[in-house]
Amino acid sequence: MPNAVQDLRLALRTLSRQPGFAFGVVVALALAIGASTAIFSFVNTLLIKPFPFRDPGRLVEIRTVRGGEMGKLSMAEVEDLGRDVPSIESIAAHTGSAGGYNFSGEGRPEEWKAILTTGNLFEVLGTPLVAGAPWPKDMDRDRGYRVILSHGVWKSAFGGRSDIAGRTIALDHAPGYQIHGVAPEGFDFPRGVQVFRSLGGFASYDRRDSRNVVAIARMAEGRTLAQLQTEIDGFSRRMSELYPDQNRDLRFQAYSFRDLYSGGVKPYLLVLMGAVGLVLLMACLNAANLLLARALGRRRELAVRLALGAGRAAILWQQVVEGLVLASLAAGAGLLLAQWWMSALRGLIGDRLPAWMTVALDARVLFFAIGVAIAASLASVLLPAAHSLRRVDLASRLREGGRGSSGGRGTGLLRAGLIVAQVALAVILLAGAGLLIRGFVALENRDKGFDASSVSTFRVALGWRRYGGERIERYYERAQRDLAAVPGVQSVAFGHAPPLTGQETSRNNTVLAAGQSIEEGQRNPYVALQPVSENYFEFLRIAVKSGRVFNSFDRRDSAPVAIVSQRLAERLWPSENAVGRRVALNPSAQTAPVFREVVGVVASVERDRLGGAGSMDVFLPYRQSSEANHYLLARTSLPAREFQALAERALWGIDPEQSLFDFRSYEDRLRDGVWQLRLSQSILLVFGGVALALAGIGLYGLMSYLVAMQRRELGVRLALGAAPGMVRWLIVRRGARLAVVGIVVGVGGAFGFGLFLRAQIAEVPSVDPLALLLAALVVWLAAALASAIPAWRASRIDPLIALREE
Repeated sequence: MPNAVQDLRLALRTLSRQPGFAFGVVVALALAIGASTAIFSFVNTLLIKPFPFRDPGRLVEIRTVRGGEMGKLSMAEVEDLGRDVPSIESIAAHTGSAGGYNFSGEGRPEEWKAILTTGNLFEVLGTPLVAGAPWPKDMDRDRGYRVILSHGVWKSAFGGRSDIAGRTIALDHAPGYQIHGVAPEGFDFPRGVQVFRSLGGFASYDRRDSRNVVAIARMAEGRTLAQLQTEIDGFSRRMSELYPDQNRDLRFQAYSFRDLYSGGVKPYLLVLMGAVGLVLLMACLNAANLLLARALGRRRELAVRLALGAGRAAILWQQVVEGLVLASLAAGAGLLLAQWWMSALRGLIGDRLPAWMTVALDARVLFFAIGVAIAASLASVLLPAAHSLRRVDLASRLREGGRGSSGGRGTGLLRAGLIVAQVALAVILLAGAGLLIRGFVALENRDKGFDASSVSTFRVALGWRRYGGERIERYYERAQRDLAAVPGVQSVAFGHAPPLTGQETSRNNTVLAAGQSIEEGQRNPYVALQPVSENYFEFLRIAVKSGRVFNSFDRRDSAPVAIVSQRLAERLWPSENAVGRRVALNPSAQTAPVFREVVGVVASVERDRLGGAGSMDVFLPYRQSSEANHYLLARTSLPAREFQALAERALWGIDPEQSLFDFRSYEDRLRDGVWQLRLSQSILLVFGGVALALAGIGLYGLMSYLVAMQRRELGVRLALGAAPGMVRWLIVRRGARLAVVGIVVGVGGAFGFGLFLRAQIAEVPSVDPLALLLAALVVWLAAALASAIPAWRASRIDPLIALREE
């Protein structure tokens, strides 16, 4: 123990004599430790840390699959699963994506995002309420609606009062919603939910083909997802045999929570972890270069200690202790940087993750940071230390006295190799960022089937108590007219679920083409049912392939009509003209289907995912639908805040108590669909910048060191008549050679990194000559600048002073 304390004191005293060197090493390592810790916190949240539910590994979500499309279940099927599948311990149901409830408090009307659910959802998830208790099972079907409030709503709207359970409130202007409890802070399952309401009046427990809920199941202790899926497959076959009219060609699929909520982000996390590994390697190389330069300056000191009998192991241990001191300082600084990085990450992520998936610093992340710091410091210390202690002639070292030494050819090659590696890594990271940028730009510019430029959007969900039937029509007709009259607005349209908005339909919708049997119809895929305004296709510039669009004659009292997307038309009527054909929506085996005439076919758009497959849509004229929840779309050049203020003023003139919400530009909604790619490209670009700075600093340090070591030689050249420009060129040429070698190596590495990116992210090209060229050019310019400054100093050496020093 005394020896350890003595070693620590000696390390601190030695480092304090060279604060500039210590600062350089700490900064290089801290940058990499901070970046790697922040990215690991992201990985930890999504891929490692258990979700904040009781025994979350046993939780699954169950969906149906029909015609290759994923959909929902009926409540009858949910109850059958809970009763007939042994691996399911308990099961709950909810409606999936959030709807909304209008709440008119003392201020402006608000829209609370809501899902409808069975009362046992919190029990299945293992999440206790902070106040009250869930409603019992027999109240799930009751039309006396029960609600559980989110913690945020409880605080903001009701002041966090403790007697909230049992009170009733009015939602959508309808009184009688009884509050049963309050969810814990940060619980917004599945995402962004503020109110949990009982299912009563929405879900049918009798119709097996009325599929409008998602099942959340807890597996029995000791069961695996594979075992559960095997049992569910058997359940699917039994249901198909028992209920052929509703379940033929329908299967059920279980998904783990980890796959559902993190699976889409995993490839991007792997890319970021690979990138942060390169940054960490580069920081180690930079620190190793600094430590090697310092070791060269201490060659005579180490020779004296060896001559006096000090063992090589003791000297090596002392340098390791110095490295651990630097690691401790770097870890502290890195954690501070990691906090800033995590704050920036949370800002970039926004509300795209549920509140219960928070990127934060916890014990696992802290241990990771400490481990990275120790590993990085040892990796940086051991190579220079071992190199400085290799067998040499002690007498020659002692004779060096105050004379500078470059450390020999081997040392020069080692330092040059470290610089080449740093330059190569900088090229790889910048080229990788370029590939991600090109992939993102290609996705943004690809033909999506519609035009969202200069479009502002917001949502209106009319409450059921005030609006229904023709009142819904009149509201949206006036909203369209009044909004179009706002100065700066060119045109207005509306639709229930415009493409790539992320809006999930409340139920699975199926179709039956005239001439198909019920059995044949069950092989048809789920479709998206889209009530829209008459000018919807013209507004979004969706191409009409055949037939016509809707007009003012398509009313409630006229013949029912529909427009279908091209992909659906090709699925239902291959090699035939769909116009004039008839299609029934959500056919039932118990009742005769009601057919609509197909009056038009429009181009399929990318509806669910940017870069995904074309949509299967059935569009309805809004006058023949009672849909009360629509997006309003306005093509305008107005700034976002100004447009929102003017839109609120215009529509509150229709109904001052009706909430308007979710104001966003359409471009922002599209970018949300690829937020993982945007996040990755931003981080990789920053990493490339850090790598470029580290490479530049390393090259600058090497060139400055060479100038210092060759000060007498350069002085002699100048004294013999060499022009300053020739001396500058001599130094710059050395730096340029190292940079060119590093760039060549980096280009080769960039090809490999590009293949890695392509394997993880399909939208990213594996090779992009422009990205490689720009990365190489930027790195070469940085290297030229890093060499130019020492070269300029070398050309200004006074020959007399240089010779006198020797």
